[in-house]
Amino acid sequence: MTFFVDANVIVYAATEGEYRGPCLDVLDVIARGGADGRTSPAVLEEVWYVERSGRAGALDGLAASAYTVFTPLLPVTDDAFRLALALRAPQLGPADRVHAGTCLAHGVNVVVSADVAFDGVRGLRRVDPLDHRALGRLLSAG
Repeated sequence: MTFFVDANVIVYAATEGEYRGPCLDVLDVIARGGADGRTSPAVLEEVWYVERSGRAGALDGLAASAYTVFTPLLPVTDDAFRLALALRAPQLGPADRVHAGTCLAHGVNVVVSADVAFDGVRGLRRVDPLDHRALGRLLSAG
């Protein structure tokens, strides 16, 4: 099963906190080819922004490393942007709308993210990295 990986999963895998272990597991399984986790240039731009800003500590090379794990990336197409604009999800900011639109445009209905703003987006199901049961099912369905 193909799923979308949000920026916070990549950043949390590289920083201390309760999300680090599960997020590292997600990236490890994808990197080994055990699961079909995908992401987009928009997500990697967010990761790169956090890396360059230094606001989450020293994350030098994180965006480049993530790129090697996720290439080829899901493109943010005209259709993805149109779907993002049409979303009825007031809780989502512009970047998350683009991610949701990208998922919908590519037929991806699961988002791995710590961001509860994805909850309730029609056509998408969020799996929180701390939900060990749901995450385990997703990663083993690869």
